[in-house]
Amino acid sequence: MWRAGALGWILAAACAAPSARLYTTVAVTDGVARGAVAVGGAPRVLGVVAHPDDEFSFAGALFKTATHLGGACALVTITDGQGGFKYATFAEALHGLPLTEESTGRRELPAVRRAEQLESSRLLGLTRLYYLNQPDHRYTTDLSEVLGAHAEVWDLDAVARALDEVLAQGRFDFVLVHPPTVTTHAHHQAATLLALEAVLRLPPAQRPVVLCAEVESGPDNGPPWLAPAAVERCAAAQLAAGPFTFDRAQSFGYRNQLDYRLVIDAAIGRHVSQGTMLRLMGQGTREEYWVLGEVDAAQEARVRGWFERLAEPQYPGRDYGPSAGVVPS
Repeated sequence: MWRAGALGWILAAACAAPSARLYTTVAVTDGVARGAVAVGGAPRVLGVVAHPDDEFSFAGALFKTATHLGGACALVTITDGQGGFKYATFAEALHGLPLTEESTGRRELPAVRRAEQLESSRLLGLTRLYYLNQPDHRYTTDLSEVLGAHAEVWDLDAVARALDEVLAQGRFDFVLVHPPTVTTHAHHQAATLLALEAVLRLPPAQRPVVLCAEVESGPDNGPPWLAPAAVERCAAAQLAAGPFTFDRAQSFGYRNQLDYRLVIDAAIGRHVSQGTMLRLMGQGTREEYWVLGEVDAAQEARVRGWFERLAEPQYPGRDYGPSAGVVPS
Protein backbone atom coordinates (compact mmCIF):
# COMPACT_ATOMS: atom_id res chain seq x y z
CA MET A 1 0.00 0.00 0.00
CA TRP A 2 2.72 2.45 1.01
CA ARG A 3 4.81 1.71 -2.08
CA ALA A 4 1.95 2.54 -4.45
CA GLY A 5 1.26 5.80 -2.60
CA ALA A 6 4.90 6.80 -2.62
CA LEU A 7 5.19 6.08 -6.34
CA GLY A 8 2.15 8.20 -7.06
CA TRP A 9 3.57 11.04 -4.99
CA ILE A 10 6.87 10.93 -6.87
CA LEU A 11 5.15 10.86 -10.27
CA ALA A 12 2.99 13.83 -9.28
CA ALA A 13 6.10 15.70 -8.14
CA ALA A 14 7.85 15.03 -11.44
CA CYS A 15 4.85 16.23 -13.43
CA ALA A 16 4.76 19.46 -11.39
CA ALA A 17 8.39 20.27 -12.08
CA PRO A 18 9.03 23.39 -14.16
CA SER A 19 12.34 21.90 -15.31
CA ALA A 20 11.98 18.13 -15.03
CA ARG A 21 15.44 17.57 -16.46
CA LEU A 22 17.01 19.48 -13.61
CA TYR A 23 14.82 18.86 -10.59
CA THR A 24 11.45 17.78 -9.26
CA THR A 25 9.46 20.05 -7.00
CA VAL A 26 6.72 19.48 -4.42
CA ALA A 27 4.46 22.09 -2.83
CA VAL A 28 4.31 21.44 0.91
CA THR A 29 2.03 24.22 2.16
CA ASP A 30 0.10 27.00 0.48
CA GLY A 31 2.31 29.83 1.66
CA VAL A 32 1.93 31.40 5.11
CA ALA A 33 1.86 28.65 7.71
CA ARG A 34 -1.29 28.29 9.76
CA GLY A 35 -1.17 30.53 12.81
CA ALA A 36 1.53 32.81 11.43
CA VAL A 37 1.16 36.55 11.40
CA ALA A 38 2.25 37.73 7.95
CA VAL A 39 4.30 40.91 8.25
CA GLY A 40 5.72 43.29 5.69
CA GLY A 41 8.99 42.06 4.28
CA ALA A 42 8.60 38.57 5.75
CA PRO A 43 11.82 36.63 5.06
CA ARG A 44 12.20 34.28 2.11
CA VAL A 45 14.59 31.52 3.14
CA LEU A 46 16.13 28.65 1.14
CA GLY A 47 18.01 25.74 2.68
CA VAL A 48 20.43 23.87 0.40
CA VAL A 49 21.35 20.43 1.72
CA ALA A 50 22.77 17.14 0.52
CA HIS A 51 20.37 14.55 1.96
CA PRO A 52 16.63 14.24 2.77
CA ASP A 53 17.02 14.82 6.52
CA ASP A 54 19.64 17.57 6.66
CA GLU A 55 17.02 20.25 7.36
CA PHE A 56 17.54 19.34 11.03
CA SER A 57 20.36 21.88 11.37
CA PHE A 58 18.07 24.80 10.46
CA ALA A 59 14.82 23.43 11.86
CA GLY A 60 14.26 26.00 14.59
CA ALA A 61 14.87 29.04 12.41
CA LEU A 62 12.79 27.59 9.57
CA PHE A 63 9.85 26.72 11.79
CA LYS A 64 9.69 30.08 13.56
CA THR A 65 10.25 32.03 10.34
CA ALA A 66 7.30 30.20 8.79
CA THR A 67 4.94 30.09 11.76
CA HIS A 68 5.75 33.38 13.51
CA LEU A 69 6.97 35.72 10.78
CA GLY A 70 4.86 34.42 7.91
CA GLY A 71 7.98 33.83 5.85
CA ALA A 72 8.32 31.49 2.88
CA CYS A 73 10.82 28.69 3.57
CA ALA A 74 11.93 26.21 0.89
CA LEU A 75 14.51 23.45 0.69
CA VAL A 76 16.77 22.10 -2.06
CA THR A 77 17.97 18.51 -1.52
CA ILE A 78 20.73 17.50 -3.90
CA THR A 79 20.95 13.72 -3.47
CA ASP A 80 18.35 10.97 -3.48
CA GLY A 81 19.41 9.59 -0.07
CA GLN A 82 19.97 6.04 -1.28
CA GLY A 83 23.26 5.78 0.66
CA GLY A 84 21.43 5.68 3.99
CA PHE A 85 20.51 2.01 3.67
CA LYS A 86 22.91 1.03 6.48
CA TYR A 87 20.73 2.80 9.06
CA ALA A 88 17.29 1.69 7.82
CA THR A 89 16.74 -1.19 10.25
CA PHE A 90 13.70 0.35 11.99
CA ALA A 91 11.98 1.03 8.68
CA GLU A 92 12.24 -2.53 7.37
CA ALA A 93 9.23 -3.73 9.38
CA LEU A 94 7.31 -0.52 8.62
CA HIS A 95 7.66 -0.94 4.85
CA GLY A 96 8.01 -4.71 4.62
CA LEU A 97 11.27 -4.37 2.71
CA PRO A 98 14.87 -5.46 3.46
CA LEU A 99 16.09 -1.87 3.27
CA THR A 100 19.45 -2.64 4.92
CA GLU A 101 20.32 -4.93 2.00
CA GLU A 102 22.27 -2.60 -0.27
CA SER A 103 20.62 -3.27 -3.62
CA THR A 104 17.11 -3.07 -2.14
CA GLY A 105 17.95 -0.04 -0.03
CA ARG A 106 19.44 1.89 -2.93
CA ARG A 107 16.38 1.13 -5.04
CA GLU A 108 13.67 1.83 -2.46
CA LEU A 109 15.10 4.41 -0.05
CA PRO A 110 14.79 7.49 -2.28
CA ALA A 111 10.98 7.21 -2.19
CA VAL A 112 10.95 6.34 1.50
CA ARG A 113 13.17 9.26 2.49
CA ARG A 114 11.28 11.77 0.35
CA ALA A 115 8.02 10.75 2.00
CA GLU A 116 9.64 11.19 5.41
CA GLN A 117 11.04 14.58 4.47
CA LEU A 118 7.65 15.70 3.20
CA GLU A 119 6.12 14.94 6.59
CA SER A 120 8.95 16.69 8.41
CA SER A 121 8.63 19.72 6.12
CA ARG A 122 4.89 19.98 6.69
CA LEU A 123 5.49 20.10 10.42
CA LEU A 124 8.17 22.80 10.01
CA GLY A 125 5.94 24.93 7.78
CA LEU A 126 8.05 24.76 4.61
CA THR A 127 6.38 25.85 1.40
CA ARG A 128 8.29 23.90 -1.26
CA LEU A 129 10.81 21.09 -1.71
CA TYR A 130 13.19 20.84 -4.66
CA TYR A 131 14.91 17.53 -5.47
CA LEU A 132 17.97 17.48 -7.72
CA ASN A 133 18.02 13.66 -7.81
CA GLN A 134 21.78 13.16 -7.71
CA PRO A 135 23.16 9.83 -6.41
CA ASP A 136 23.97 9.53 -2.71
CA HIS A 137 26.92 7.32 -3.50
CA ARG A 138 28.69 6.77 -0.15
CA TYR A 139 30.06 8.47 2.95
CA THR A 140 33.35 10.30 2.48
CA THR A 141 35.00 13.48 3.75
CA ASP A 142 37.14 13.82 0.60
CA LEU A 143 35.72 16.83 -1.25
CA SER A 144 37.62 15.95 -4.42
CA GLU A 145 35.54 12.78 -4.69
CA VAL A 146 32.50 14.95 -5.38
CA LEU A 147 33.91 18.20 -6.81
CA GLY A 148 37.33 17.15 -8.09
CA ALA A 149 38.45 17.63 -11.67
CA HIS A 150 37.64 14.02 -12.55
CA ALA A 151 34.68 13.52 -10.21
CA GLU A 152 31.63 11.88 -11.76
CA VAL A 153 29.43 11.33 -8.72
CA TRP A 154 27.01 14.17 -9.57
CA ASP A 155 26.09 15.92 -12.80
CA LEU A 156 27.60 19.20 -11.64
CA ASP A 157 26.38 21.18 -14.63
CA ALA A 158 22.81 20.09 -13.97
CA VAL A 159 23.13 20.92 -10.26
CA ALA A 160 24.46 24.38 -11.08
CA ARG A 161 21.65 25.07 -13.56
CA ALA A 162 19.03 23.89 -11.09
CA LEU A 163 20.38 26.08 -8.30
CA ASP A 164 20.52 29.05 -10.67
CA GLU A 165 16.87 28.53 -11.61
CA VAL A 166 15.62 28.06 -8.05
CA LEU A 167 17.47 31.15 -6.83
CA ALA A 168 16.27 33.27 -9.73
CA GLN A 169 12.65 32.25 -9.20
CA GLY A 170 12.65 32.46 -5.41
CA ARG A 171 14.19 35.90 -4.80
CA PHE A 172 15.39 34.68 -1.41
CA ASP A 173 16.73 36.86 1.38
CA PHE A 174 18.79 34.12 3.03
CA VAL A 175 20.33 30.80 1.99
CA LEU A 176 21.12 28.29 4.75
CA VAL A 177 23.86 25.67 4.36
CA HIS A 178 26.19 23.47 6.44
CA PRO A 179 29.74 24.63 7.23
CA PRO A 180 32.28 22.94 4.91
CA THR A 181 34.72 21.63 7.53
CA VAL A 182 37.33 18.87 7.19
CA THR A 183 35.16 16.48 9.24
CA THR A 184 31.98 17.22 7.31
CA HIS A 185 30.55 14.67 4.85
CA ALA A 186 31.84 15.68 1.41
CA HIS A 187 28.26 15.77 0.12
CA HIS A 188 27.50 18.51 2.67
CA GLN A 189 30.68 20.39 1.78
CA ALA A 190 29.82 20.17 -1.91
CA ALA A 191 26.21 21.27 -1.41
CA THR A 192 27.42 24.35 0.47
CA LEU A 193 30.04 25.33 -2.09
CA LEU A 194 27.72 24.82 -5.04
CA ALA A 195 25.07 26.95 -3.33
CA LEU A 196 27.60 29.70 -2.59
CA GLU A 197 28.85 29.68 -6.16
CA ALA A 198 25.27 29.90 -7.46
CA VAL A 199 24.60 32.91 -5.24
CA LEU A 200 27.77 34.59 -6.55
CA ARG A 201 26.52 34.13 -10.12
CA LEU A 202 23.56 36.41 -9.35
CA PRO A 203 23.84 40.16 -9.88
CA PRO A 204 25.13 41.70 -6.61
CA ALA A 205 21.88 43.48 -5.85
CA GLN A 206 19.94 40.19 -6.07
CA ARG A 207 22.20 38.02 -3.90
CA PRO A 208 20.77 36.51 -0.72
CA VAL A 209 22.99 36.30 2.35
CA VAL A 210 24.48 32.81 2.77
CA LEU A 211 24.69 31.50 6.34
CA CYS A 212 26.13 28.20 7.52
CA ALA A 213 24.64 26.63 10.64
CA GLU A 214 25.73 24.27 13.38
CA VAL A 215 23.64 22.83 16.19
CA GLU A 216 25.35 23.35 19.53
CA SER A 217 24.87 22.64 23.21
CA GLY A 218 27.04 23.64 26.12
CA PRO A 219 29.67 26.38 25.88
CA ASP A 220 30.38 28.34 22.72
CA ASN A 221 33.12 26.61 20.70
CA GLY A 222 33.70 29.53 18.36
CA PRO A 223 33.40 29.54 14.57
CA PRO A 224 33.75 26.34 12.55
CA TRP A 225 37.12 25.70 10.91
CA LEU A 226 36.55 25.62 7.18
CA ALA A 227 38.33 22.97 5.17
CA PRO A 228 41.31 24.25 3.12
CA ALA A 229 39.97 22.33 0.13
CA ALA A 230 36.69 24.26 0.40
CA VAL A 231 38.47 27.62 0.41
CA GLU A 232 40.67 26.48 -2.46
CA ARG A 233 37.57 25.56 -4.45
CA CYS A 234 35.81 28.87 -3.69
CA ALA A 235 37.82 31.76 -2.29
CA ALA A 236 34.59 33.37 -1.07
CA ALA A 237 34.14 30.51 1.41
CA GLN A 238 35.14 32.66 4.37
CA LEU A 239 33.22 33.43 7.55
CA ALA A 240 32.35 37.13 7.53
CA ALA A 241 30.08 37.67 10.55
CA GLY A 242 28.45 35.80 13.40
CA PRO A 243 27.39 33.95 15.30
CA PHE A 244 23.72 34.71 15.04
CA THR A 245 21.89 32.41 17.42
CA PHE A 246 18.51 30.76 17.46
CA ASP A 247 17.65 29.51 20.95
CA ARG A 248 15.83 26.21 20.64
CA ALA A 249 15.07 26.30 24.38
CA GLN A 250 12.79 29.37 24.14
CA SER A 251 9.86 28.37 26.30
CA PHE A 252 6.17 29.02 25.64
CA GLY A 253 2.76 27.54 26.25
CA TYR A 254 0.96 26.75 29.47
CA ARG A 255 3.31 27.31 32.38
CA ASN A 256 6.15 27.49 29.83
CA GLN A 257 6.17 23.73 29.49
CA LEU A 258 6.92 23.77 25.74
CA ASP A 259 9.92 24.86 23.69
CA TYR A 260 11.19 24.59 20.12
CA ARG A 261 13.21 21.46 20.83
CA LEU A 262 9.94 19.54 20.98
CA VAL A 263 8.77 20.48 17.49
CA ILE A 264 12.28 19.81 16.17
CA ASP A 265 12.26 16.38 17.81
CA ALA A 266 8.90 15.69 16.20
CA ALA A 267 10.37 16.62 12.80
CA ILE A 268 13.39 14.40 13.38
CA GLY A 269 11.08 11.56 14.37
CA ARG A 270 9.59 11.54 10.87
CA HIS A 271 12.91 10.24 9.52
CA VAL A 272 12.45 6.68 10.77
CA SER A 273 14.49 5.15 7.95
CA GLN A 274 17.61 6.87 9.29
CA GLY A 275 17.97 5.32 12.73
CA THR A 276 20.96 7.44 13.68
CA MET A 277 18.89 10.60 13.12
CA LEU A 278 16.67 9.56 16.01
CA ARG A 279 19.69 9.81 18.33
CA LEU A 280 19.65 13.58 17.69
CA MET A 281 16.30 13.95 19.42
CA GLY A 282 16.75 16.03 22.55
CA GLN A 283 20.23 17.12 21.47
CA GLY A 284 21.26 20.71 20.91
CA THR A 285 19.97 23.84 22.61
CA ARG A 286 20.83 26.40 19.94
CA GLU A 287 21.52 26.90 16.26
CA GLU A 288 24.55 29.09 15.49
CA TYR A 289 24.72 30.81 12.11
CA TRP A 290 27.75 32.41 10.45
CA VAL A 291 27.68 34.51 7.29
CA LEU A 292 29.59 32.69 4.54
CA GLY A 293 31.11 35.03 1.97
CA GLU A 294 31.28 38.79 1.83
CA VAL A 295 28.61 40.83 3.57
CA ASP A 296 28.09 44.58 3.65
CA ALA A 297 26.72 46.61 6.55
CA ALA A 298 23.17 46.64 5.19
CA GLN A 299 23.13 42.86 4.70
CA GLU A 300 24.53 42.22 8.16
CA ALA A 301 21.88 44.49 9.63
CA ARG A 302 19.22 42.51 7.73
CA VAL A 303 20.53 39.27 9.21
CA ARG A 304 20.65 40.76 12.69
CA GLY A 305 17.09 42.04 12.32
CA TRP A 306 15.89 38.58 11.26
CA PHE A 307 17.41 36.91 14.31
CA GLU A 308 16.05 39.60 16.62
CA ARG A 309 12.59 38.78 15.31
CA LEU A 310 13.26 35.07 15.80
CA ALA A 311 13.84 35.83 19.49
CA GLU A 312 10.42 37.48 19.88
CA PRO A 313 7.78 35.72 22.00
CA GLN A 314 5.60 33.76 19.60
CA TYR A 315 2.62 32.30 21.41
CA PRO A 316 0.31 34.30 23.69
CA GLY A 317 -0.17 33.01 27.20
CA ARG A 318 -3.57 31.64 28.15
CA ASP A 319 -5.28 31.35 31.49
CA TYR A 320 -7.37 28.29 32.32
CA GLY A 321 -9.91 27.57 34.99
CA PRO A 322 -11.42 24.54 36.70
CA SER A 323 -12.99 23.25 33.47
CA ALA A 324 -9.44 22.60 32.19
CA GLY A 325 -8.46 20.89 35.42
CA VAL A 326 -6.62 23.91 36.80
CA VAL A 327 -6.96 24.81 40.46
CA PRO A 328 -6.44 28.56 41.03
CA SER A 329 -3.34 29.24 43.08
